[in-house]
Amino acid sequence: MATPGLADVALIGGLAVTMRISAAGVGHRATIDIDLVTVKSDPEAAEILADAHNSASQHLLIDDIKVDLIPTFPLTDPDLEGLEDKDRLFLAGHRWAFERAEPSRITTYGAEPLAIKVATPAGLVATKSHAIGYPTPLRRATKLASDLLDFFRLVDLYDRQGALADELRAAPGGIARIVADVARREILANPTAAANKMASASPTPIDVDDVASATEAFVDELHLDTIT
Repeated sequence: MATPGLADVALIGGLAVTMRISAAGVGHRATIDIDLVTVKSDPEAAEILADAHNSASQHLLIDDIKVDLIPTFPLTDPDLEGLEDKDRLFLAGHRWAFERAEPSRITTYGAEPLAIKVATPAGLVATKSHAIGYPTPLRRATKLASDLLDFFRLVDLYDRQGALADELRAAPGGIARIVADVARREILANPTAAANKMASASPTPIDVDDVASATEAFVDELHLDTIT
């Protein structure tokens, strides 16, 4: 992320989630790749990184670490009109996560501290909801447990007094409604199964009652604007 000439990028994915959860004083899982959202540019961020680090831009590897970049662009309501929830959440959720990302400071072993932008907890819930609700068959088989765990930890730690839900209700593109639908389908429809999946990725025990109560309260808060 310190590569000269790199377009504006923001950290999302498992590493960003771990940073946010660790900032709340809770240990979290390890991750093996880096996920970034960026702006469309010429040259593209992937090309700049590939040239600087001797990698192919289509399958970007830097020091044997897989790097995924998702380009975003400004969106208006007409841009989203007629889109299915899957595409609406992907486009609007990732753009919103990029736009709301906050400057942060990260320190890694053997390197100087680096100033980067990291998605907010609400932005991460939006992007994780897409990963949970609309995964590829490969992702469902290999990453659903960790995606569910990330979602639950963010909600459990950051939705105090409905703060997380408040942010998502104000997001564009109807994100709040789609996030609520995903949470109902993937967690509340069978909290025990969801908690068991989370437990397989968690370094600490997962309580099914905690999963159900935190998720149910969050979903109720996401619908407050439609209830009143």
